[in-house]
Amino acid sequence: MVKEKLFKLINEEFNKIDNEWQWTYLLLASITFNEQIITKITITDHYKLEHDDIMTNEKILEIVKKLNGEIMKPEPKKKPTWPDVFVPKGVEYGDKKYLLVFWFERSSSDWLWIRDCYPN
Repeated sequence: MVKEKLFKLINEEFNKIDNEWQWTYLLLASITFNEQIITKITITDHYKLEHDDIMTNEKILEIVKKLNGEIMKPEPKKKPTWPDVFVPKGVEYGDKKYLLVFWFERSSSDWLWIRDCYPN
């Protein structure tokens, strides 16, 4: 049985401002998050600072598939200029729970960013 490919890598770059690698994927099938249809996902390499032995982009994308259709309230803002941040607690994948941080691209509600992925 062939697994349908859901994500296609469309950009991989080092962002000098944020001092991190960023991978952007195009979604080839529909996923919704907070009632928004997501067409792009960017993963930052923040998890590689201390957790590169545990987390991979592929695992993060699999976790995103599990969150399809979820509705979450944003965390309280630390600064008014920051975007809304969503932090689902204890997302299960395999036999572990993970902490993920999501936010929407400022100019696009169909582009989701993901950071801080590690075991909870």
